[in-house]
Amino acid sequence: MNPFKKKKKAGLPVTLLIIPDINNKPRNYDLSSKIIKVLLGTAGSFVLTFIILVYSHFTGLNDLRNVHNIKMESQAKTATIQQMEQEINDMKTQQEEIERKQQEIKKLMGVQTDDADKNSPSRGGQGGEDRHIGKDEEAANFILVKEIKNSLARQDKELGDMLAQVSNDQEYFRALPNQWPVNGEISSEYGLRESPWNGKETFHEGIDIKESVGADIVAAADGEVIYADWMAVYGKTVVIEHGNGLQSKYAHASALLVKKGEKVEKGDIIARVGNTGLSTGPHLHFSIMKQDQLVDPLIYLP
Repeated sequence: MNPFKKKKKAGLPVTLLIIPDINNKPRNYDLSSKIIKVLLGTAGSFVLTFIILVYSHFTGLNDLRNVHNIKMESQAKTATIQQMEQEINDMKTQQEEIERKQQEIKKLMGVQTDDADKNSPSRGGQGGEDRHIGKDEEAANFILVKEIKNSLARQDKELGDMLAQVSNDQEYFRALPNQWPVNGEISSEYGLRESPWNGKETFHEGIDIKESVGADIVAAADGEVIYADWMAVYGKTVVIEHGNGLQSKYAHASALLVKKGEKVEKGDIIARVGNTGLSTGPHLHFSIMKQDQLVDPLIYLP
């Protein structure tokens, strides 16, 4: 053993002095470093346990709040669906009443109408804006509402036609958008379709008619041009106001031949077919609005 090597000193004890009051003698407690370490470790464990318990408590409260919020959102969604179903039932009642009156008027006038044949969709350019729809109940209700609105618009037009015939109102017929804007075939109909952009099921709020670039686009009815400029998604676009709450839109044009404020007549050339905006190929996107609601253009087109 090396006599010059110093021994490692053990930890010095700590004296704890407690003075109760002036009448009692102070008390001394000697605490070794080992005891101090144990006490500090115990205190640290207590503090750590306390922090964990507090954190768990507030985390649990947050989870409860999240569950409550999800429950409230679910209840709100259920209420919205129930309200929509009530509106659908009201629209069905309205539809049945219109049909009843329509049949009575037809009998009085001796008018017999046949259902118009729909054009079969063919391959060609597609474009325009797709409305993404939800799933399950929401999607079913959305589609049903659109179908009922289309049916109401179709019946409203037939009633209007009959009333115009009785009164010999030529201006009414001139303002009906029943002139085909181009001579091509339909490449995408109004209603549900597979989106040309992502393949998802979407709702197309117009019809796409394929035609060559530069082909004439004519006004579907008499009216006033209320828009003739570039429109997001639709490219070069013309919108015509026809009166009686009717508007028609002509989109993806290569050239616009009218300006805002111009009066046009049914059959006037207003633009040229193109491929501007969001489009997969040359075609015309044609849509009709009745009282600010988009309807199937085939209700009006012969």
